[in-house]
Amino acid sequence: MHHPAAVLLLITCFFLSLLRAAAGGNTASASCLPHERDALLAFKHGVTSDPAGLLASWRRDEDCCRWRDVRCSNQTSRVHELRLGSSSSSTTTALVGQISPSLLALQHLEHLDLSYNELEGPTGRIPEFLGSLKNLKYLDLADIQFSGELPPQLGNLSKLQYLDLSSTYWGRTSWIWNITSLKYLDLSSNRLYGQIPHKLMLTSLQFLDLSSNGDVDKNMGVMATDLKNLCSLEILKIRSALLYGDITEMFKNLSSHCSPNQLKELDLGVNQLTGTLPKWIAQLTSLVTLDLRSNNITGPLPASIGRFTDLIFLDLSYNHLTGNVPHEIGVLTYLTTLYLNNNDLDGMITKEHFADARSLQDIDLSYNALNIDISSEWQPPYKLSVARFAACQMGPHFPGWLQWQVRLTDLDISSAGIADKLPQWISDAFSNVKYLDISNNQLIGGLPASLSSMSLYELYLSSNQLTGKIPALPPNISFFNLSNNSLSGPLPSGSGAMGPIALSLFSNKLSGQIPESFCKAYQGLAVLDLSNNFLEGEPPPCLGVMEDMEFIALSNNSLSGEFPSFLQNFTSVLFLDLTKNKFTGRLPAWIGNLRLLRILRLSHNKFVGDIPMNITSLACLQYMDLSNNEISGSLPSYLSNLTAMRKTNMTVTCYVDDIDNFHLISLSVVLKGQERNYGSISRVFDTNMTSIDLSSNNLTGEIPEEIIALNVLVNLNLSRNHFIGVVPNKIGEMQSLESLGLSWNKISGEIPATLSNLTFLSYLDLSYNNLTGIIPLGTQLDSLHAANPFMYMLTTKFDNISIGKED
Repeated sequence: MHHPAAVLLLITCFFLSLLRAAAGGNTASASCLPHERDALLAFKHGVTSDPAGLLASWRRDEDCCRWRDVRCSNQTSRVHELRLGSSSSSTTTALVGQISPSLLALQHLEHLDLSYNELEGPTGRIPEFLGSLKNLKYLDLADIQFSGELPPQLGNLSKLQYLDLSSTYWGRTSWIWNITSLKYLDLSSNRLYGQIPHKLMLTSLQFLDLSSNGDVDKNMGVMATDLKNLCSLEILKIRSALLYGDITEMFKNLSSHCSPNQLKELDLGVNQLTGTLPKWIAQLTSLVTLDLRSNNITGPLPASIGRFTDLIFLDLSYNHLTGNVPHEIGVLTYLTTLYLNNNDLDGMITKEHFADARSLQDIDLSYNALNIDISSEWQPPYKLSVARFAACQMGPHFPGWLQWQVRLTDLDISSAGIADKLPQWISDAFSNVKYLDISNNQLIGGLPASLSSMSLYELYLSSNQLTGKIPALPPNISFFNLSNNSLSGPLPSGSGAMGPIALSLFSNKLSGQIPESFCKAYQGLAVLDLSNNFLEGEPPPCLGVMEDMEFIALSNNSLSGEFPSFLQNFTSVLFLDLTKNKFTGRLPAWIGNLRLLRILRLSHNKFVGDIPMNITSLACLQYMDLSNNEISGSLPSYLSNLTAMRKTNMTVTCYVDDIDNFHLISLSVVLKGQERNYGSISRVFDTNMTSIDLSSNNLTGEIPEEIIALNVLVNLNLSRNHFIGVVPNKIGEMQSLESLGLSWNKISGEIPATLSNLTFLSYLDLSYNNLTGIIPLGTQLDSLHAANPFMYMLTTKFDNISIGKED
């Protein structure tokens, strides 16, 4: 029997050795060899920057076996491990410089980790000499931004078991498949091209990651590889690699040849795979993760899914799966994540689907034709963190079973057919929810007074039938959308220090003035939409504190005063809409300082005076609507300098960051003689729809010939002014025009024959002018005239013009 004191001594020694190893140290018996110490110092000399001091302990007067991140063999004192990987890709810890050839002196080196550093050196290529370190078993060069081909000399590393070259290079990899000792191979996030060899002989391989490879010209392409020799494979990832072809024919030998199959993780997501879910998947009974998201897979979800008893993560979203969701999914007791969203599934979802799913945490069934038929009294066996059921039928009553999900942080039940009041328990049950979307339902009644007690970052309740006043907002709210309801009373007060980033309250019944307290509460706003309400008075100057504003929409209220002076602080503004208010005065010269402005809407006000010359400094302006005002003077020729409305060699930075976050604002456009909803403002940015509308003003003089320089303009409306002179003769050079309105002016002369060159033109109105001569012919113009025979109607005699050539 062992003496207790002796046992205690052994345990103490054991833990001391573990502590030394964790610190990168070595036992006292190891003492490095001089030539290996010199080699390491030469490596240090090749490092030009060491911000974290990783090599600070590397000094000649110290034993190199005791240096940080250096490990020596206790038997031979040879250096056999260098663990110099940075903790992340952050430049605050990364080594900068090159990998010195002096490492060749470390011929007993087995483990080399240089990952997440900046050691590309002057050539930018992976050093060929690494292939001479014949004893290497572990090589990690991840995220070093090498360029060029991978040196084939690395194929000489016959003992290599672990190779991580993720995010390092691009090129071919044919020699890698000959290193039969490999157990771990990560080539993800490179730009590999060429196909994987037909037969893979890596019989020891347990981990293979080829994700995020390929591009349009040089890609991994179809993978019709025989994987039957990879029976040791446990993790296979080929995500975002442009794989295409029928999934049924791919990888089938992997399941049929290997019994039992060892595969635990299969990730083929974000590719172009087609076909139905193959039968061979049912044989992969050891799977823990199955990810096939964002492909073109069709057919039903088979009941054999219940055989994956170890499954933790299942993602089949963004495919074209059809049919019912099988009840067998409810037997997966370890399943934590279930993503079936954005498919074509239908049928009923009942509590039987989740009978034994006690581990479930994240579920997304959104955008399927599913009916969630679960009793409000049912208490699920799981505690969800994420629940998304957008566009699934859950109503008409509010789904009461959700009140037991007190761990929820993300809930989306938008467009779910709910016609009910918000339950009283919502503030308590959802106290931890950060993202809540119940928009596009038929919610009635008021908002809970306890809204400010919730932890919400994002709240979307738009397009319902909510009434009453808006209570104080949650203190951490960032995105708040209550648009398209019937809420009344004053603007909501804020309760947080920073205030939201986006506040959308358009199309309600809010009234009163914008108070000065609003400025302090919402000074961090980037998006503000108060359109279609009953607000009045002058906007307070303190709104100028919102210097990060990018989208501001105040249209269709009764706001008054001159052009708001606080707007000159909004140098980041992209969208400005003051349409349909009671603003007066002149447009300020400083409007040209809003250099990122993309859309300017000032119509239906009482602005007067000339169009300021400085407006042409708006190099990003693509949509300008000044119609229905009292603007006077001539149409300035300098409008031709609006860079975003013309093809030019000038490079103008008009990038819109995170446009998806600013989908709250919609845009109606007067196009082709009618006001039409153009959808989300993001669509205008994405399509680069360009428009100038100066109609219904008091503009005089001639239409300058220079306007034809705006050759990417889609809509030009100068109707209902007092223009004289002729239609610009070269107007046919405005090749992008789809809509042209010049009606109700005093334009005379002939209609330019070049109009027939406008092949995209689908609306033309030249009526009520003093035009004479011949109407030009052309397929497009003839069709337009047939649809609208009055588009050339004259103010006096109709016989001033004729169609076609004279006799």
